[in-house]
Amino acid sequence: MIGYISGKILGRWDRGIIVDVNGIGYEIQMPPSSLTNLSSSDNEVTIFTHLAWKDDTISLYGFETIEARDMFRLLLEVSGVGTRLALNILSMLSAEELLQILAREENKRLQAIHGVGEKTAARLCIDLKEKAKAILTKRKWDVESAPHIEQVAMGDLWDDALSALAHLGYSPSETKAALAKTFASAGENANLEDLVKKALQGLAKSRTKRA
Repeated sequence: MIGYISGKILGRWDRGIIVDVNGIGYEIQMPPSSLTNLSSSDNEVTIFTHLAWKDDTISLYGFETIEARDMFRLLLEVSGVGTRLALNILSMLSAEELLQILAREENKRLQAIHGVGEKTAARLCIDLKEKAKAILTKRKWDVESAPHIEQVAMGDLWDDALSALAHLGYSPSETKAALAKTFASAGENANLEDLVKKALQGLAKSRTKRA
């Protein structure tokens, strides 16, 4: 399994990009919205990937965040949902929005997406409702259980560290918990460089386990 790919964008087409990794070009299909977000200046990228085998074809699907990649995999567990439809859904909705919709069984919002009919929307909600609830509950617990999160989530230093990690491609759900733990262990003498460095170490370990 290929968890992620980091390299330079060498080319684009209507459904994805070609990323050069040490002289090897990987064709990666992505949601249309993600392709739009990748500007022409984004030469160096890190894309979280899903490797799919179908008959005699091997395909790579890529996402800007690990949450979107995991959501893609969850969608593929539903009967009748293929890779193209899953990409289309994630182009219209973020992983967080989709989890909320599934947990609340908001079928009508799913039906507004091209390719998702009434039956497919109902099947998505029935099959993924409990899983979506479990994921949302775990994320809430991860953030709320981080020590002193209400105390540390204040001030310029916190905001600067959060912004620095966001620019590196980490989502708020990842960074807040990691920063809270880092702040708690650093104490009053914390500085921005050390906080970001330690938070990155924790985030890297977390992503390695989940990839």
